[in-house]
Amino acid sequence: MTAVLEPELVVPAEPAPTPAPHRRVGWAHALWRLTVVAYAAALLVFVLSLKVGDALATSLVLQVYAYLLAAYLVTRVAVASRYRPDTTTVPDADLPSLVIAVPAFNEEAHVEDTIDALFRVDYPADKLRVVVVDDGSSDDTWARIKASAVRHPLLDGIKFSRNRGKRAAMAAAVRAADGADLVVFVDSDSVLEPQALRELVKPFVGDRTGRVAAVTGHADVQNPGTNLLTRLQQVRYFAAFRVIKAAESRYGAVTCASGCFSAYRRSELLEVLHEWENQRFLGQEATFGDDRALTNALLRRGREVRYQSTAVSATLVPDRWKAFLTQQLRWKKSWLRETLYVVRFAWRWPLIAAFGVYASVLFQLLGPLVALHSLVIRPVFLGGSPWLYLVGLQVVAVLYGLLYAGVKRSPHWWGGIAYAFAYSAVISWQIYWAMLTQRNTSWGTRDSSITGEGPPLAVAEVVGEPGDTGLPLLCAPGRRLPAVPSTLAERPAVPDWDAATRRDWVVGVLAVPLSSLPVLWWVFLR
Repeated sequence: MTAVLEPELVVPAEPAPTPAPHRRVGWAHALWRLTVVAYAAALLVFVLSLKVGDALATSLVLQVYAYLLAAYLVTRVAVASRYRPDTTTVPDADLPSLVIAVPAFNEEAHVEDTIDALFRVDYPADKLRVVVVDDGSSDDTWARIKASAVRHPLLDGIKFSRNRGKRAAMAAAVRAADGADLVVFVDSDSVLEPQALRELVKPFVGDRTGRVAAVTGHADVQNPGTNLLTRLQQVRYFAAFRVIKAAESRYGAVTCASGCFSAYRRSELLEVLHEWENQRFLGQEATFGDDRALTNALLRRGREVRYQSTAVSATLVPDRWKAFLTQQLRWKKSWLRETLYVVRFAWRWPLIAAFGVYASVLFQLLGPLVALHSLVIRPVFLGGSPWLYLVGLQVVAVLYGLLYAGVKRSPHWWGGIAYAFAYSAVISWQIYWAMLTQRNTSWGTRDSSITGEGPPLAVAEVVGEPGDTGLPLLCAPGRRLPAVPSTLAERPAVPDWDAATRRDWVVGVLAVPLSSLPVLWWVFLR
């Protein structure tokens, strides 16, 4: 992915020279892509040569599951390969007006970087506003927002009197976005590429039917080099967006407009805002899964939700297993809740789109049990072999990793293999714990006291002129700060061929023969 550069406030100076890329990189990348294509072709030939039906003949469960899974993967990849981003040419005069809404809670470490990156995007200043909502943070998030307002006089900030939850912060920003055509939601730990907004609005401008209500951008991992866990998530994010969302977008049926970076028509949001803001499930207030719930509310009304791969953001992902598993559990709870809604109307979509929804539900719910049957019950009690399941998982994971390697020209493709086995062994089983703990609406990763009880929610403080949020105001109305001349300078680019990059490529190249060992064992030694 393109490196996300942190901004710093400096006195204008001579720009630092950008290191020239190493001459070997061009042909090395070409050789890498050739290797990737050849390896993927060999794996496909291997899969086609397998007598899978014979191997599965003794297990009807595995037979049905394998054929459904194969159909799902083939249709997702085939449809995604036909996806193309919207390329509508939009002159500045025709660009829609935007309000970028950034809900923040205890994000003192990242919120300034996010704000600086938002004001660096290439978009007409007279059509862009940024509203940051501090959801009653207990750290220095509000102080960081006010410090950012000194550098960016067009920044609007809202501080809640108490913590009320991300959904309430998002709703306040929507109401405060009076006069805007679109509302763009950006997480407070995400940053945008300079052209991201211009790319994100293209599907709206190019929409001839008036049915496109939301567009989600592409999210890369901002911190892939932190440790093994962040590298695993890098490939997973790529597959989720460039394969799953790309396939869904072909039918205008993206089932989750990512909270990292998505845009909505404000007129459409206002029609579902009350219902979405006050959503309850099993008697409990819905406190997470805001992006999926909002997407569902629009899809249920017959609107379209699309994916724009050229609108690129980068988000920080958990770098500790405890935080990661807590995040995954929260996502599975919201997936379970929203799946109960989407299955009621997805049957009205085109056949391929509907099949993707219902098949994914089947795999999420039954996948862990199939793994248990294949790896434990069948070998121990039925005299079967676990190797077909393991080799099949390996081949699918390698193919996804190779797709990432070919598109991104990255040596970290092997993370997809490790993630697939981690998902099958641990992460997938969280779906059953999510069912049992569905009524527990705690985020689990932040010191939050979200509750609908207590004193009425109000706006405790503002910076700039954020507009009417529909909440009581406990302070004086805001006013614009005078502009302060400043320059946001880019830091020097990282060399294309430094020591760390050479090390990563050595690992990536060595992973090619190592990843083929299970297949070679199956062919020659079993």
